[in-house]
Amino acid sequence: MKFEVVIPIDGCENEKEFELSRLDDFFSVIKGVETGVALRLMSFGALKSLAFELPEDFKQKLEIESIEDISIFYIFVLQSHVSDSSMDIFAPVIMNNKSLKMGQIHLNLSELGLESLNDILPNF
Repeated sequence: MKFEVVIPIDGCENEKEFELSRLDDFFSVIKGVETGVALRLMSFGALKSLAFELPEDFKQKLEIESIEDISIFYIFVLQSHVSDSSMDIFAPVIMNNKSLKMGQIHLNLSELGLESLNDILPNF
C-alpha cells in the first residue's frame, strides 16, 4: 500500500511517497518510492500504551477523521549487534489507512506527563 508523505519523515525529507509492507503483527517496512530508502517500523501496540493527542493541523494534513483509521509506528534501527539497535518512541510515524497519507510527529516527554522511559516500556 502506498502512502503520500504530507509531513516529512526525519532523514527522508525529500521523499514524497512510501510503500508499506507488513512483515507480521508487530513489524513492517516502508520503502521510499523515489529513493528506495527502507525504514523498519515497530507497531504502536508492541509497547505499553502511550497516550498522546495529535494537534489539529496534523490531523487536517493527514485527513484523520477517526482514530480507527490510523496506524502508529516507531522507526526501528536494527544493527548487527542487537544491543546496538534503537527505536525512536518520541517521533512516531502516523499513517492514515483511509486517506493513504502519512507523517511523523515529535512528542515531548514532559508534555506526556512521563517522568522516565520506564513508564512506557513493557515489563519482562
